[in-house]
Amino acid sequence: MAEAKGKLKRDRFYTEEDADLGLIKDRPIAVLGYGSQGHAQAQNMRDQGLDVIIGNVEDRFAEQARGDGFEVVPIPDAVQRGRVILMLIPDEVQPAVFKTDIGPHLTPDHTLVFASGYAVHFGLITPPDFLDVILSVPTCVGAIVRERYARGQGIFGHFGVYQDVTGQAHDLALAVSMGIGILRFGATETTFGDEVAVNLFAETAGLSGMIKYLLTAFEVLVEAGFSAEKAYGETFYEIQFLTESICRMPFGQAVAFGSPTATYLALTKTGDVVTEDVRERMRQMLARIKAGELVRDWNLEQLAGCPVLNQCRREILEHPISEVEELFLERKLASGGV
Repeated sequence: MAEAKGKLKRDRFYTEEDADLGLIKDRPIAVLGYGSQGHAQAQNMRDQGLDVIIGNVEDRFAEQARGDGFEVVPIPDAVQRGRVILMLIPDEVQPAVFKTDIGPHLTPDHTLVFASGYAVHFGLITPPDFLDVILSVPTCVGAIVRERYARGQGIFGHFGVYQDVTGQAHDLALAVSMGIGILRFGATETTFGDEVAVNLFAETAGLSGMIKYLLTAFEVLVEAGFSAEKAYGETFYEIQFLTESICRMPFGQAVAFGSPTATYLALTKTGDVVTEDVRERMRQMLARIKAGELVRDWNLEQLAGCPVLNQCRREILEHPISEVEELFLERKLASGGV
């Protein structure tokens, strides 16, 4: 295990005490996109007394927004009526929509808010130089953002400033973060570049790597002759309990929370599988992210009509694990628990 003690870079934690929601109380909020993040952030901000309208094309998300009591208008109209513009449409369509429906309608009294540094950092969008451009990022899917907020809780997030024209961009980023609800838990300041590097790393070599890891573990057990139920139960099913333990107590205690046998094996033998070669591959992936290689790959994939992505989706949907996971999900619902 690599030695990290004494070498950790630390960030300041910002909470609601550091923010002034009044900075955006009298400024109409235009939420562009009512998908995963859009529906959550719009409702959270409305619950705090902010004036929110939705900019969206006419689709099922527009219908959902109206059903939730919002006024829905075309994106150009929302930009013109709003003063704080939340860019919550998908990364892959942001550049085209920005060019035709957003950019031409921006003025110096707008504040442009991104929920990811992706498009700006990699040059897919170049904001005009006459307005504040900021970042406010919840670190989970919108459904959890909304669920936690409705329970009076918050979730961790980041905020940052790309362009400060008014001298208030930092405070505006904190105000928006408070409106979204992330300052109930706390947020750290970041840059657009750092946010997207860490996020893409999580989606490749970090958090999302657990999916490939667990699927491989499931396949190894099945290949060895164990039933699908045993294999699933000891991989995908049990991961939730380890995750809950990690979230409830310090990491060192969570790892040692099981039996002495489990603790011994976890601390002494897992390094035989997760080797230094894995660490080096993680470093290589991070370097590819910073160099923009993954973004170029994704852009080419989209231009080709997403053949690789569609094939991967088919393969995961058709994987034999679907047979057993359906049973576990049914039993979870039937038992009313985990």
